Amino acid sequence: MQRRHSVRHLLWRGGVAAVSQAMMVSGLYPLVPHAWRAFARHELGVRPVRAALSEWAVSAALSVVRPAGFLRLPGARTLGPRPVIVLHGYAMNRANYLPLAYRMSRAGLGPIFGFEYWTLGRIAAGSRQLGWFVDEVREATGASEVDIIGHSMGGVVARYYVTFAGGDGVVKNLITIGSPHAGTDVSAIGIGHPTRELLLGSKLCHRLAVAPPPQHTRVTVIWSRADALVPGARQPALPGAEIIMYDDLGHVALLGSRRVAAEIIERLRVSEPR
Repeated sequence: MQRRHSVRHLLWRGGVAAVSQAMMVSGLYPLVPHAWRAFARHELGVRPVRAALSEWAVSAALSVVRPAGFLRLPGARTLGPRPVIVLHGYAMNRANYLPLAYRMSRAGLGPIFGFEYWTLGRIAAGSRQLGWFVDEVREATGASEVDIIGHSMGGVVARYYVTFAGGDGVVKNLITIGSPHAGTDVSAIGIGHPTRELLLGSKLCHRLAVAPPPQHTRVTVIWSRADALVPGARQPALPGAEIIMYDDLGHVALLGSRRVAAEIIERLRVSEPR
């Protein structure tokens, strides 16, 4: 269901992936941003060190399985209440969802589809491609609705689709994990359009902030105060959304957490509005 890309696009994507891999395996991420946040907040105890080391362990583990990102995720053949589409974050791929997809499939959720998109492109372009992908999934499965889970930038792309691109009502449940809905200062060190669109106070973030909440899509937002890239405490509440906040999980560790998976499974098992 994914579209073909040019050789130039694939080379760019490979380069971004290589840099991302090197940072996570070497520990440059997450140790540098976690140390920066800890010094800025004057939090120099055991807790931030434990959070950083846990984040490094999960990031390194997911880096190992990243080459398997071209394969289907666990749950691709599971017949659950609705299809579940997952969106990765900046410079990542769908292999990041292996732990969560496995747990969701064991809980009877699915079929699970991993949506791949160009994370150096504009949010609007990603949401438009997501809309095409949703239509393809609905046609292939016969489902009238889907559930969407977006991590980091992927959550903003999915929210843009629900808010501005016709996804309200087509998406039954939207769950975002560690997503910078109000922007993040860390965005300034990246490359591509997201470096501007996901900055604190950007035009895109303001447009999302003043937009009416979805009328038909149930939104759940998961954040963590220990997230060094998108600190949950700095993100304002989204009108009409359920907020789940953790104190001890890093940006990538949110995807590997059993607790986070349990919260997601509980919400996606519900067929009717609460």
